[in-house]
This record gives sequence, C-alpha cells and structure tokens, in this order.
Amino acid sequence: MKKIIGTSVPMSALWNNKVGSKQGNLDTALLFLDWLHKTGQSAWQLLPIHETQLVSGRKDKHVPSPYKGYGIGLDSKYLSANMGKKIPSKAELSSFIKTQKEWLGNYTLFCALRDYFGTDDWTKWEPSIRKYNKKTLKKWNDKLEKEIQQYVLQQWQLDYGFRELRKKAGKYNIQLIGDLSFYIPLQSPLVWQFQKNFQIDKDYKMKSVSGLPNGPRAHFGRQVWGHPLYKWKAKGVFDLWKLRLNYTSQLFDIVRLDHAKGFFSYGSMSIKDPKKDKIKKGPGKSMLKKIIIYSNKIGLKLFAEDSGDRLKELRDILKSFRIPGIRILRFAYNEKREKLTKRYADVNNYPVNTFAQTTTHDTSTLLGYLNILSTKEKKILSKNCNVKFSNNNKILTKRLRTAVINSPARTVIIPIQDWLLDTKRINIPGTEKSVGDKNWQYHIPIPIEELPAYK
Repeated sequence: MKKIIGTSVPMSALWNNKVGSKQGNLDTALLFLDWLHKTGQSAWQLLPIHETQLVSGRKDKHVPSPYKGYGIGLDSKYLSANMGKKIPSKAELSSFIKTQKEWLGNYTLFCALRDYFGTDDWTKWEPSIRKYNKKTLKKWNDKLEKEIQQYVLQQWQLDYGFRELRKKAGKYNIQLIGDLSFYIPLQSPLVWQFQKNFQIDKDYKMKSVSGLPNGPRAHFGRQVWGHPLYKWKAKGVFDLWKLRLNYTSQLFDIVRLDHAKGFFSYGSMSIKDPKKDKIKKGPGKSMLKKIIIYSNKIGLKLFAEDSGDRLKELRDILKSFRIPGIRILRFAYNEKREKLTKRYADVNNYPVNTFAQTTTHDTSTLLGYLNILSTKEKKILSKNCNVKFSNNNKILTKRLRTAVINSPARTVIIPIQDWLLDTKRINIPGTEKSVGDKNWQYHIPIPIEELPAYK
C-alpha cells in the first residue's frame, strides 16, 4: 500500500491574495488542494467544521473553538461569496432534504429558534420548546417556516461547496481526514434533540461537565471543557453517535476519533467545587465496538487519538479491529518530567498501521518545542530519534520532520506550521476564555499561492 503523506491545517487558517479576508472558506480550500497536489501529498487533515456555539450573552458572536461546535451541519463562515450565489433546482433541493432528513429539519429549526430567541442556549427558550415536544415543534416549524427555508438553502450551498471539494480531492487522489469531537456543547441542536442522553437535570442545570482533573500526569493542569456528560446507559446514546457517523461519512474519507480514551475513563468536573472532580468509568469496549462496527458498515474509516494514560483497554480493542492509533514526536521527551517516552521517540520503529505526526493542534509546533529544550535535552531527543544533532533549531526541525516522514508509519501528517518552521500554535489547552480567547486564531503566515513547493 502506498504511503500517505499529508498536512493538517484548519480550513479557517487558509487565505490567498485574491480574497481580502484571512478567513478561509471553501474557495480557498480548493486552492489548498492544488498546493497539496503540487507537493505530492495525498491527505489533508482538518479540524471540526461545524458552526460553533454563541458566546454567552451575545447573539452575533461565536466562540472560536471548533470543539464547541454543534456536532453536525457545516459552518456558514466557510461559505464563499461564489458558492453563496448558487441556487438549487427544485429537484436538487428536494433530493438534499430527503437524503439529509435525519438531521436537517432539527438543525434548521434550531437555528431559526436561536435567531428568534437571541440565544442558542435552548434552556433559556420558552418552556414548551425546551422539552422538545413534537406538538410544539410543529407549531414552531409553521411559525418560522421562512427562516427555516433560508437555513435549508444555506446548508445546501455549503454541501454543494464541500462536494466540489471532495470531487477535486478525488481527482488528485487526496484523502480528506475529518475529526469527530468526543463531546458536544450544551448549546447544540443535537443536545437539545437528545437531551435525555446527557447528564442534565430537570431544571436544565449541569452539576458536572467535561474536562480533565489536575494531577501528577496532567500536563496542562486542571482543564474544564464545559460540555455536558453523556448518560451512557440511556437508550438513545448510540443513536446520536450513529447520526453523527452517518453525516461525517458524507464528508470525509477517514475520521479521527477525538479523545477516544473517554470511552473507558473520563473527567467529571464539578462546576462548584474542584475538590469534587473525578475520573469516572466510561461505557468501555461495548460502545466503542458498536461505533467501529457501524463505521465499517457505512464505509467510514477510523483512526483514534490514543495518547495519554489509562489506555490499555483502548489500545487492545483498536488492535483487535486493526484501527490505527497515533504517534506524536512532540511527546517523545517530556521537558516537565525530564523523561523520554520510547513509544514516541523510537521513530524508526513506529508501527506500520499508525498515524504519525510531528505535533498536533493542541501542542507547540516542532520548532517551538525545540526552542524550549536545553542542548542536553535536544541531544537526547536526537539520539533516540536516530537523527544527527544540530545546534541550529531550524535544521534540527527539518531533520526530525524527515525522520517522521521516513518512519514505517503508513500515514504521516505534518501540521502546516512544521512545514513552514513556524512557532505560532493553534491552541493551548486549559487556557480558553469565554471572551477575548487567543486560541484557535491561527492563520498561515503567507498566502496559499506562496507556500513553498516541497517534494
């Protein structure tokens, strides 16, 4: 099987000189495929591309984190002016509505209700609509019919644009790699629809939310992500995952299972008292097996984020189904613990069935990483990666990048910053703010047409 080498970069980070804004969209995405093709690459890994929840108290501003997305549908910010002019025929629109009926009606009604009430926090809507009562849903569907149709048209246009992207990627033999976030925020049409499958009280309050407790192995300290936790024993949880898998399979060739260890153990973060934070047991292999088997059934290829601790059960089931895990060079030497981890450092022995990366959206870039290591630490890293040491960090970055590319791993994904020797990172976990967040604001430093022609 031919080796896959690709790039990870958010669509929002792309821009070119013909577009005045640095907000990437489906038109700039088409241009990015040209660069990938020109450089002989065969994959593009994206972050989640759903619309994100509104900033609390604001009806016109969305949070920047793609992991606070609605979990379904495409974000309107990716709709280019060109694609926004596309008008479907009656047959095209009818076909779209029919094929997307599993989620589209609920999604577009949610967006219309969000506009009507001035918030996507559905727990603050009128009591009758909060409960997702079918009779009440019909009433609001009739009342907001015009607004709903506008959102149907918008999703058709976005779907049309993404199908054009997939068509061009297919022509170039480039695989599109998606990211299925483990959690969904409270302010989501899916949580509104499937609210009985989440740990939400009768008064719509959450006592605990997603995150990671502090501890000796917590690299970034205590993290509170804020999503509602699943009621894993509820009947409809798997139906929710099936819905998302079905939708994702229409967009991507492969998808990453984000935070896959959450199926086995997850953080339950107390809203009022950090001392009550807990690590709880997840549904385990029974749920993950269902997801893997169903994904195989619909032709969706998976790989899983399996970094961190408490991973034996996860890795055992991935191995039994031949689902790739990941190897990340950034985790080879832990500068805080002054400890080398052979699993990531031994580049020459990465498994064939794995996704190898230099760094990720959650870590520093490779050059940024080397900039914080001492000479002694860089020599340890170089030796264990079987790479010739250099005191010049840019040269060493290139050598380490090449080592990952030449590893036995069948799939290698290089973040755009590590191609460009950039130190600007996408996200620092545990530092997100509700207002003025500097995470998720990354844009490539040069326009697409000036990206270097690697081969």
